[in-house]
Amino acid sequence: MSRTFEIHVKEHPEILVQKASVMAQANAIHFIADEVQGHFSGKGLQGTYRFENDVLVVEVVKKPALVTWKMVEKMLHQFFA
Repeated sequence: MSRTFEIHVKEHPEILVQKASVMAQANAIHFIADEVQGHFSGKGLQGTYRFENDVLVVEVVKKPALVTWKMVEKMLHQFFA
């Protein structure tokens, strides 16, 4: 079961992708991205994202069974902050 999250962003996509790339490397997460769209996988999470103006739309297609969707949302906000 997948779920889509919308995160309102204040920074330019290029800056967010750079920050997310650094965080992904530090946490052994596979992250292929650009300023338009990308995908990620690691630690049991798998998904895609795309920028739509000032909104980042993230679709999570896989998560660990013991992790709640609320926890996933919190992780996404930290990852793309």
